[in-house]
Amino acid sequence: MSEGTRGWARWRYGVLSVVVCAILAGAAAWLLSSGEADPHDYVRERDDVVYGDGSLVTVLAHYDVSLPDEATDLRFHDEESLIGSEGTLFLHFKVSDAGLTSFLQTLSVGPLTPGLPAGWDGREGQRFGWSFPGSSWLGAQGPAEGTVTASVAVARASGVNSVYVIAEHV
Repeated sequence: MSEGTRGWARWRYGVLSVVVCAILAGAAAWLLSSGEADPHDYVRERDDVVYGDGSLVTVLAHYDVSLPDEATDLRFHDEESLIGSEGTLFLHFKVSDAGLTSFLQTLSVGPLTPGLPAGWDGREGQRFGWSFPGSSWLGAQGPAEGTVTASVAVARASGVNSVYVIAEHV
């Protein structure tokens, strides 16, 4: 085989290698991307099961939760289960007193009472950065419409309420 033929063969194999690598990289990127993540969603594990498209609108509708219009610092995580319940929603936002009152009424939970909701041991939501220090918390618990039960913990500071919600679709 002449030097020119070997050079041509190396060039073809080089181009072919680049093309194959580009195709594999594109396929890997396509497989790894599951669409745009909702910016309000807490970080998910790759194997998490989500309801519908996993967007905030879809998830809130699944749990029959309506947010107050003025809710800020919104974060959520929908933890679906393939067995047992139809999922658990972890939700955090900040809102005024009027927005909190409206939210609690639409969620149909009981009145706020001192302390965390029954069954919350302070570890609920820790992986999302939630912490419940001290005893200045108010909590409410109860069935929402349909098959959703919800627990709400609230901390008030300077006229703003930090609201933490765990809703379970049973």
